[in-house]
Amino acid sequence: MIKIHETRRNKHFYAEEHSGICVVRHEGESDDNLIRRFRKKCSRSGISREIRQRMYFEKPSNRRRRKKAQSIRYKLKEDKKLEEMRERARIKKFKLNRKKSKGDI
Repeated sequence: MIKIHETRRNKHFYAEEHSGICVVRHEGESDDNLIRRFRKKCSRSGISREIRQRMYFEKPSNRRRRKKAQSIRYKLKEDKKLEEMRERARIKKFKLNRKKSKGDI
């Protein structure tokens, strides 16, 4: 259910928006934009992900196993990013040194 409030007290503060997931209609805003903002808020809050996870019971041991595997994947991804950044920096430094040595000759 989309909660719409036509009245507002302050131009930039909507008390209704801070009490949960709801959207306040702006002046001249179309229904499509209102629904789009509501969907964005829902996806950012993670409600749909949590609903999918809670559809079935997950044993605590399986939950721990899943979270551990997720953290390992995240760590490997971060390490790969860091290694790529170091490689790019090394190549850039090599190119700069090469340009300097060509200028000396």
